[in-house]
Amino acid sequence: MSASGCAAPGQLVATIGSYDMTEVNQFLSSAAPAAGGMALVVVKDAKVIESAGYARFGPGTVVNIGSASRWLAAAAMMTLVDRGTLALDDPVSKYLPEFTGDKAGITIRQLWSYDSGLSTTDISIADRTLTLEECVKRIAAGPLLSLPGSVVTDGSVSIQVGARVCEVLSGMTWQEFFRVSIAEPLGMNSTSFNLMGFNRNPDVAGGARSTAEDYARFLTMLLQGGVWSGKHILSKEAVAQMEQDQAASSTIVATPYTAVVSLLPSISHACPGLGMWREEVDSGTGTLLIASCPGTYGFTPWIDYKLNLAGVLSMQYDMGKAAYAIMRVRQLVPQAIAAGPRFKDVPATSWAYAAVADLSARGLVTGYADGKFHPNNAVTRAEYAKLVCTAVGVEPDTVTSDPFKDVTVTHWAAGYIAAVANRGWLTGYPGGLFKPEEPVSIAQTIVAVARSQGWKDMATLPYTDVQPGYWAYTFIEACFSRGIIRNPDPGIESEGKLNPESPCTRAQVCVLLSRLLSLKP
Repeated sequence: MSASGCAAPGQLVATIGSYDMTEVNQFLSSAAPAAGGMALVVVKDAKVIESAGYARFGPGTVVNIGSASRWLAAAAMMTLVDRGTLALDDPVSKYLPEFTGDKAGITIRQLWSYDSGLSTTDISIADRTLTLEECVKRIAAGPLLSLPGSVVTDGSVSIQVGARVCEVLSGMTWQEFFRVSIAEPLGMNSTSFNLMGFNRNPDVAGGARSTAEDYARFLTMLLQGGVWSGKHILSKEAVAQMEQDQAASSTIVATPYTAVVSLLPSISHACPGLGMWREEVDSGTGTLLIASCPGTYGFTPWIDYKLNLAGVLSMQYDMGKAAYAIMRVRQLVPQAIAAGPRFKDVPATSWAYAAVADLSARGLVTGYADGKFHPNNAVTRAEYAKLVCTAVGVEPDTVTSDPFKDVTVTHWAAGYIAAVANRGWLTGYPGGLFKPEEPVSIAQTIVAVARSQGWKDMATLPYTDVQPGYWAYTFIEACFSRGIIRNPDPGIESEGKLNPESPCTRAQVCVLLSRLLSLKP
């Protein structure tokens, strides 16, 4: 509703508390001690709706994310595809001549979709005396277990080779390439492939360290079609390519879910994208519904495209032991969202609950970082100008000069203030003032609603403090006749009085505008 609801550049908007995560919190509070700690960050519609730590963990706790490293690595690789430097169907031998014979035809796509035919593991990846180049040369000299493009087997070797291709093309070490292409643009300041210190042979498929907060930024960027803070980190086409089924004609032998499929039956048909897994798809259309990339130590990032949601459950635990916790969190979060938006200080018993939930679901109002809505706070005239315009679908006017003496062209709501003033919904004061930070009165709120709809109906008003001759009388009549205000109307009127000159609160604004929107198709 206010300027505070807008994200600063490079930040996620916090609307924590907009959904009731009580069951999630209770479950993780009991489960986390056994794991040594857990953290959960959930982002819906680019807004943080949950960010919590349990036991010794917090959303900013740095952990080894295991196989979740691969999603990050694949995104870095795709920046080269976006530049036209690399093509997914290029043979690896084009960049690494040590791959010969049957290995020469392995494509870049197959390296990142686990069907290259290379071994799943190689001891050289853990050898810190090597460079990544030396490690990959040893891999090239190893066996080919199956023909490229025939068998999908989850493993780290092919990702290591794919990372070396990125080094060759970028002229940077893998760590530097990832930092420049992904971590730095996204502000992922706690994420790197350096482990506890720089090494020349990073485990690209399983050695990144990150936090739930950092990884949530990455997933949000993917959900926004590759855009973060107004910048294209990846093209929309690159994101779509990562999410496509990359091995439809291959036999799937092993996925990261194989060991826990009995607990999570929906993942039994998981298939690879690029560096990530298509966990659930629509059986009729093949549309991707859920993507994920679970780590060896229980670190679990996922995207739910149905809910426009990204989640990160962070821990440092055994994947098999963590499976039940992962399953329950993945069940409880959608259940909380299905129950509808809510805030800690607007319980279901509140007179304004339905209206606040309605406008929150429409994206018209948000809460504060403390998880509350603060329903009794007064709404300023600037805030209401933006809100009423947004509610009725009016774009802010383009302003090239100061709309009022106290509203400059740089004011955050200048375009909305100009819009309501130019349309006569809210007028200024003598001396060319708008008084944007003054509370909007109940009368002004009602007048703007009536004027925005062109209402001029007559009705008999029941309010003892609104008599003929009052400046807003006819507009109040019009809104009363359409049910925007009522009698009795707890929360709006009190003992037969409307108190029209009193400041209009956040809860009251939500009720009035929710009623208006209920009249519109």
